[in-house]
Amino acid sequence: MIISESKEEHPVIDRLHPARATIKERFLLTKTGSTKHTFHVSLDLSNAPVRFKVGDSIGIYPQNDPMLVEHVIQAMKAKADDQVTDPRSGAAMTLWEFLSFKANLSRLTSSFLKLFYECEHEHDKKNHLHRLLQQENKPLLTQYLSSHDPLDLFKEYKDVVAPLQELCAQFGPLLPRFYSVASSQMVHPNEVHLTVALFTFTHQGEQRYGVGSHFLCHLAKVGQTSVPIYVQPAHHFTLPAEDSAPIIMVGPGTGVAPYRAFLQERMHKGATGKNWLFFGERNKHSDYFYGEEFEAWKADGKLRLDLAFSRDQEKKIYVQHRMEENAKDIWAWLQDGAYFYVCGDAHRMAKDVEHTMQKIAGTEGGMSEEAAKAYIKSLRTQKRYLADVY
Repeated sequence: MIISESKEEHPVIDRLHPARATIKERFLLTKTGSTKHTFHVSLDLSNAPVRFKVGDSIGIYPQNDPMLVEHVIQAMKAKADDQVTDPRSGAAMTLWEFLSFKANLSRLTSSFLKLFYECEHEHDKKNHLHRLLQQENKPLLTQYLSSHDPLDLFKEYKDVVAPLQELCAQFGPLLPRFYSVASSQMVHPNEVHLTVALFTFTHQGEQRYGVGSHFLCHLAKVGQTSVPIYVQPAHHFTLPAEDSAPIIMVGPGTGVAPYRAFLQERMHKGATGKNWLFFGERNKHSDYFYGEEFEAWKADGKLRLDLAFSRDQEKKIYVQHRMEENAKDIWAWLQDGAYFYVCGDAHRMAKDVEHTMQKIAGTEGGMSEEAAKAYIKSLRTQKRYLADVY
């Protein structure tokens, strides 16, 4: 009789069933003088049976800032160990656990305002809430919700007494944050590397941090804190099946992360395809992420490298400018079957890069504007123009 292999040996790891990793190593990639803080974070997968491919992203469930949680508990006129029920899972937990791991503390919703309207007794404040909730005042409501968070509301309407469980039910869920894999599992089988930019902003005169980046860069203790993770697969944004295919990679800032993984894997496999990286940041001396690795591959003749450090000269230079300077060679690589990748900021950079690609198709390929657009579209259809933008 054949006994089937126990499913316990291969547990399902997904959004609802994350694995538990710890931080193995964390250090600043940016150096003194940089205008930002970007970290290299290595997660230890020794006890987390996670399998990923280059191009994938890692979903991380972060923890809210304990100081912010404490302020919210005080403003709710509650205690950290008060028992509540998670409105989504139905699980019982303390208020501290709920606010730390389950609740979005930065997003205020109109459902909060409706609850406060029902519970508010002071005439002027009740009128203010009533006015905000009127259909004709939607722009006013949108402006209020975008400039306030739940803690602001609790402070502004500090005399409101609402049932604790009802208050908890108004919080949105604390969603996972996604980071591109910056290492190849062929090279680092029991680790996954991430490139994390610490996000900071000012709210009501106070410095605040992005939830995910603050958790990974500051709050989680190296070798101790449990980090819930799962893999978000990339369906097309990965290396070509043919090791001989040339690849052109455009990734300013943290957009360079997946290309470090691509290059590690290609070097490990001895892939014969040519590699070309366009990387950009503000200053070379302080913001050249993974520069030693890239320069070593370049010195070995395994990587063509074009850099754009926007603040190192009077006139700002970006990756698309370096692309224009190399238009003839980019076109030649594309004619040779190259795959083109762009990763990073969706709002400006990715659009500028696509526009530059259309210009290159026009100038080097002798195409009209419409034909150039159709050419880029055909590359997408062939899955040779691949974007991972956010």
